[in-house]
Amino acid sequence: ISLAPVADGSIWVISDDTMFAYGPRLLAAERYWGRVIMAAFKQGDIIANRYEVLQDLGHGGMGEVYKVADTETTLTCALKTLLPQYAQNNRAAQRFIQEINAIRQLDHPGIVQIYSAQRSDGLLYYTMEYINGVSLRSWMKKKGRFGIGSTYRILSLLSDALEHAHRFTVHRDVSPENIMITPDGNVKLLDFGLAKITNADNSFTRVGVSLGKIQYSAPEQRLDAKNVDHRADLYSLGVMFYEMLGNQLPIHGSPLRKLAPDLPIECDAFLEKAMAKDPEDRFGSALEFRGELTRIYQIAMAKQGARKPRTRFPTPPNEPAAMPSTLRRWFRALLSRVAPAKHR
Repeated sequence: ISLAPVADGSIWVISDDTMFAYGPRLLAAERYWGRVIMAAFKQGDIIANRYEVLQDLGHGGMGEVYKVADTETTLTCALKTLLPQYAQNNRAAQRFIQEINAIRQLDHPGIVQIYSAQRSDGLLYYTMEYINGVSLRSWMKKKGRFGIGSTYRILSLLSDALEHAHRFTVHRDVSPENIMITPDGNVKLLDFGLAKITNADNSFTRVGVSLGKIQYSAPEQRLDAKNVDHRADLYSLGVMFYEMLGNQLPIHGSPLRKLAPDLPIECDAFLEKAMAKDPEDRFGSALEFRGELTRIYQIAMAKQGARKPRTRFPTPPNEPAAMPSTLRRWFRALLSRVAPAKHR
């Protein structure tokens, strides 16, 4: 990464796959070396004559994310602006707004609530629930290899969220970057449906996306992302299962138990099914995925001599351990929907 100051006082941040422009007066999109530059808003700026920027939360492959105050409702929320290449294409912008508004019907404690999507003065953006927490990616970098208990709890909650969401849509971008862990130990899935906008026009490319995220994409998604179904998301969960327990992304032909021999032998068969090349060979639903995940967890606990499943939630770095009663009831209800496995 290199920093390139220019005459107007702004800074261009240049890397191999992206470029962003930052500056006190740079509030419009430009092009440089044929790539889109995303201008950043600063604290105190007003977006769309309504949202006051409180904090820059970061940037990703599709734009910037800010913590903002809604001056009309006094609500604190998160606002994500999208790259100008999307806003300037009427068909893509309309499709995006329709998709986001449709996703508003998702009502689940494990999915970030979407408020609205708008296009204003050439800026395409949407607002959503503000989450105080850390990304699963950040936590993985600090923690390293996860235990079977933490892996089970996180993926159980994610699969429950996906089970609800798959009635309406497919995520297409399930990865640790799009998962937040809150101070009370809850798990939140972000950015539902955003991958669809990149399919509105074949000329679109996602600027700034880490190449590592390709590793979470199902084989059929890499070939034709427009026509994938819910089983592509289940493939992503399988990749995360391997990565959390093995502390690295899957390597073809390298079983997970070579990295973590203490795990049940059933883990490798579970991954073979979750990450099958042919969607027909994968789990048929998030419910089926979670059922087999629960069985593996119970086998692991039995192997360790545990008498009952642990229900303590993972805690983000530097955050107190806590879990409100409503969250406990949700997780217990989730567990009750999976029939106990019989072991020999």
